[in-house]
Amino acid sequence: MQIPFDANRLDRLMDEAGLDVLLATSKHNVQYLLGGHRAFFFDYMDAMGLSRYLPVMVYPKGKPDKAAYFGHRLEGFQQQVKPLWVSEVQANSSGALDTMKKATDYLKKSGVPAKRIGIETTFMPMDAGAALKSALPDSEIKDALVVLERQRLRKSPEELALLRAASDKVIDSMMAAIAQSGPGSTKAEIAEALRREEVNRGSPSSIA
Repeated sequence: MQIPFDANRLDRLMDEAGLDVLLATSKHNVQYLLGGHRAFFFDYMDAMGLSRYLPVMVYPKGKPDKAAYFGHRLEGFQQQVKPLWVSEVQANSSGALDTMKKATDYLKKSGVPAKRIGIETTFMPMDAGAALKSALPDSEIKDALVVLERQRLRKSPEELALLRAASDKVIDSMMAAIAQSGPGSTKAEIAEALRREEVNRGSPSSIA
């Protein structure tokens, strides 16, 4: 399958930041790197029992054929309908520690360089981060948030078209919600009207 982003650009950014491998764990960056995949069951809430939903996208610099994705068992059906481009997919985890163990096990057996691991520190739970460090004690853990932000900053023509369509639909939704509201309408009622209008228009998910 075709890689849905500019892999050469990401490789250059990782090289400049001194990263061997990237572990993306935020839903928006995982979605970007996987070409649109987002677990709809966890779209609004990450809590799951005594843990939380934690997607892990592994991208080794210069080795996209070794890229891998580790997700929750409830994602399996989505991926059967729309397969992901990465060669290794394990959608059979139940929590943050379970997912991180599968990701670190894969890193150790894959043979890819992992001396310098880039993570999204803002989007890494403390227990999962500790598990990562424990599994790979000789690796240096570095923040890769700026790398991913710079990667997503440059939009492709297809992404620009989606952004334009999404913006137009949001504006149309706002105008429709205002038109059906009037004196005496509460903020909650107006917000709900806006939500309905956006859903009815099928606004594209944000790719910014």
